[in-house]
Amino acid sequence: MEIVVKIQGTEGLESAIMQLSQALIGNQGAKVSDQVISGQPATQVPAQQFTQPAAVPQQYSTPVQQVGQAPVQQVPPVQNTPPMNSPVQTSQVSYTMDDLAKAAMTLMDAGRQGELLNLLAQFGVEALPSLPQGQYGAFATALRGLGAQI
Repeated sequence: MEIVVKIQGTEGLESAIMQLSQALIGNQGAKVSDQVISGQPATQVPAQQFTQPAAVPQQYSTPVQQVGQAPVQQVPPVQNTPPMNSPVQTSQVSYTMDDLAKAAMTLMDAGRQGELLNLLAQFGVEALPSLPQGQYGAFATALRGLGAQI
């Protein structure tokens, strides 16, 4: 039985085919000739030198495609990696009333008192000293959104 594979026009595919064939052969001393890829006739290797590959689980098998269609390549799940939705470790910054007041003053000095008053109203307070300490972080983020340096 003779199998000839001829692929043209795809750069880098040659080395991938070589690596795949070496993996299928199992590196038992049989080498795939560069002649196969260059279009020269391949040397025949006796069938007993090839080993039967291990059974591939159905979830990893590639479906058969008709000629002319691009092959669909299934990628096995990545092992030994943390899940993508794992929380990122960050340091929590705590703000003081003095920090918030200094940032608010920069907005007032820039003539943006109306925006600052609207922000205080959004947090349900009329003045900065009335802001609950639990909302300092959110308020600092909102100040930053207005352009204050904090």
